[in-house]
Parts: sequence; structure tokens; C-alpha cells
Amino acid sequence: MFRLKKKTSETTHPGLEAPEAGRRIKVWIYSLAALVIFLSTASLTFIAHMAWGEADRRALEAEQMRLTNTLKDIHRQVARDQVTMAQWDDTFNALQAPLDREFIEDELIGDLWEDFNLDRTFVVMPDGTLIAQAIRDDVLIENRQLPAENLVRKLAEQTAAAFRKRQDGSNSVFAEWYLPQSALLETSQSAFAQIDGSRAFLSAIPVLPDEGHVRLVGDYPAILVNAVYIDQDWLTGLNEQLGYRDFRFFPGEPERKHPTNYLVQAADGSTFGYFRWDHSKPGREIWIMALPLIVLLASIIAIVAFALATKISRLSASLEESERKNRHFARHDALTGLPNRHHFSDCLTFSLDGLPDRGFAIFACDLDRFKPVNDTYGHEAGDRVICTVADRMRLLVSKDGVVSRIGGDEFIVLFTKHADRDRLAALAEEIRRSIAEPIDIGGGQQVNIGVSIGIASAPESGTSEKDLIRMADMALYRAKDKGRNAYEFAGPHSLEAAKARKQMDLQAIPASH
Repeated sequence: MFRLKKKTSETTHPGLEAPEAGRRIKVWIYSLAALVIFLSTASLTFIAHMAWGEADRRALEAEQMRLTNTLKDIHRQVARDQVTMAQWDDTFNALQAPLDREFIEDELIGDLWEDFNLDRTFVVMPDGTLIAQAIRDDVLIENRQLPAENLVRKLAEQTAAAFRKRQDGSNSVFAEWYLPQSALLETSQSAFAQIDGSRAFLSAIPVLPDEGHVRLVGDYPAILVNAVYIDQDWLTGLNEQLGYRDFRFFPGEPERKHPTNYLVQAADGSTFGYFRWDHSKPGREIWIMALPLIVLLASIIAIVAFALATKISRLSASLEESERKNRHFARHDALTGLPNRHHFSDCLTFSLDGLPDRGFAIFACDLDRFKPVNDTYGHEAGDRVICTVADRMRLLVSKDGVVSRIGGDEFIVLFTKHADRDRLAALAEEIRRSIAEPIDIGGGQQVNIGVSIGIASAPESGTSEKDLIRMADMALYRAKDKGRNAYEFAGPHSLEAAKARKQMDLQAIPASH
């Protein structure tokens, strides 16, 4: 503001009103500028807060999904260990009256402990009778009815129900006593329970024949239930796969709400306990990065707006990349990077939609002589073999299909190019020869394995996922029956062969008595 010099005249100068008008304009301009700055700052603060919350929410959901998948993988691994003994004619016969006590003690329970370190074993009959149990290799043969509320019995009943449902839904001629290993694994059930005063993870699977040289009398199947104690070593091993901070397990219902309270249930549906960890909070980083930009925008709106747009773009790209990786991990095998069963099913559904105009084929592949590699050289060598096989198959199939690992030493190939039988046979032979080549497992050592392949073409062998995989599995088992390290085509003869084989097995039963 300035002052006008007084004149000798008493007349007021006309320009005297101008400073007051300018003052009011400045107030309006500064007020408007302050309002724009305030609204800009408030808007950016709100956006940053929302991004903070959304980033934390998505990160938490990803971590919870990863824990879910890891627990499923653990259950599947235990079930795969169980199936080596549970799907065997000798085991099935040993559990028929009268019990083969020596086999149960030395073979069934002994191998489950010595080979797979399964802490507790229970054998439960369909009527809820416990006929054997063991702590490690200390076996107790008994014959007592478990209480209806017993969690081991409840889990056994759930497993038996899952088997019957699968059995009723199968149109296989030998569904009465046989399930492919992949289907048998799907009937396996898991739960958490208190065993011997200790928290434990339970896995249950039906005991079924593998070749059918058994007496199908009485109520079956018996259910094999194994428990792994949830001790610190188990939790440490679980968290080695997760990499979470302050990962812990608490029994019972949570005492207070917490974002990471991950509830797990017992076989009766009650809450057994919950996992909790210090989940990642990428939103905090967003806030720290955005706050200086917000302060800067209050002074220089244009510069801050440009900087904020750049930062938000980077943060958005980072979140999208993180989400993409999580989606990838949820649909791909962690060891080989191949698509998993879920991803494969989506690809197969897409190919089925193209029928009958665009035919395709499924190769069910199972490695031969792989278990001795694991037993002799260890799981690290086994992992190298699996990865090498995955690379070789991926290179052979290339862009003409999808190679998927569905667990252990099982692979499945979706060959999307419509090809005749000769082309499919040539590809199967290439796969067989490639995998038969020596595999380096480190330390200057090499191993040789083989592969058995079952091939099912669409639409000739079926027009549904269930039929095609079943036909490919049947062809795979025919390849194994013929000496392994070979391939077989599924076709109309597969069903007749299965019927003939069942009839031969039934005719052979009286002769064995």
C-alpha cells in the first residue's frame, strides 16, 4: 500500500480509491489460489490414502492366496507319499479280515515312517472302527470303535464320502475299485486336529487296489490317515516357502481382529487355529513417496502435478507388475515355471470350444525310474531332473501346444495343432528319445530315466476334459504295462481292453484260493 501526498487543496485525489480495489482483487486472487492449492492438496492426499489402502489390501490378498496354495501343496505332497502305500493290492489285502499284522507293521506303517517321516498313522474302517495306529514306527493293532465326534473318524468319513461321490460319477468299467492316481489324490482330504496333545496336520486317503488282484468282500475302502505334527520345524519349513515376517500359528479362535488372521478348520468344521504374520505394506511406501510431492504442489502446482502424475504412473505400474507376478505364480508350477493343472484346464477348455473344427491331442506323461533318482541322489537331484525334463518337453512342443506339470513326475501336454496319428507318434517318439538322453545332476554325475506316454486325440477319444484325460490315463497305463518308456494311443480298443482285463482278474480270483 502507498500514501498520497497531501495537496494544499482540501480536494481528495480521485486515485485514492484504487488501492482499496487492488487490495480486494489480491485477496480474491490469493484466496482463489489458496483454495486451488487446498483442493489440489486435499485431492492428492485423498488419492494417496486410497492408493495406500488398496495397495495394502491387494498385497494382503496375494499373501493369503499364496498361503492357501502352499497349504494345498503340502497336503498334496503328503497325499502323494501316502498313495505309494495306499494304492496297492498288497495293502488292500492286508486290511481284509483276518488282518495281516506283519504287513501292517513292517510294510505299511514302517515305510510311511522310514521313507516319508509321517509322525502318526491311523487305519480306519468304513464303519468307524480303528484297526491300527502308530506313533512313528511303534504300532498298535486294535479293534475299537472311534467316537462319532472323533476328528480322525470325521476326516475318514469325509474321505470315504469323497471317494463314493467320485465313484458314482465315474463311467469307468472298473470304477468300483480303481481310480487313476490323479483322481485318487483329488479324493484325499485334509484337516487340522489335536493329536496326542499336539497340534497336527492330517491327510486322509482311501486304500484301494492298483491291479485288482484282491478279494472285494465286505465294506471298503479302509481310510489311511496320517498326521504331521505342527511343530516349530514344520512352521519354519512352511515359512521358507512363504518368506513372511513374524509368521506364527495360534490355536483356537482369534482373540482380536487382525488383517492376517488366516483361519484353519478341524474336520468337524470348527476353527482349529489361525496363522498370523506381519504382512507387507506397500501402501506405506506410496504415502512416503507421495507426501513430498503433495507439499511441493502446494507451492508450485504445475511442477507438482507433473511429478505426481509420473510417480503415480510408476506406482501403478509397480502394482500391476506385482499383481501380474502373483497371477503367474498362482497358475504356474514354482519349480519348472510350466503351467499348472488350473492353467492347463483353462487351455483345454479353450481347445474344446473349437471342436469339431479344430482337433487336438493330449499327451499324459509319467516319468519312469524317477523315484530311484530321488532315493539315491536326493530331492535336489530330483528337482534338476524335473527341470531338465520340463525344458526338453517345452523345447519340443514349442508354440504348437502347452506343456504342464501337474505334480511330482507327472506332465501333461496339450498339442493344439490338428495332426494325424503319424505326426502324433513322431512327436511322442521325439519326447521319449529326448527324455531318455542322460541328465546331468551335478558333481559330474548323470542319470538316465524314461517316460511313458498315453495319447488321446479329440474328438476321436472324447469331447470333454474328463473323458480325454481318462482316455489318456488309460493309454498311459497300457504303455507302462507294456514295459514303460513307450507310448500308446487311446481309442475304442481302450475300453474293451479295460473290460477284458477286469474279466480276467475276476476269473483269476478263485484260482488264487
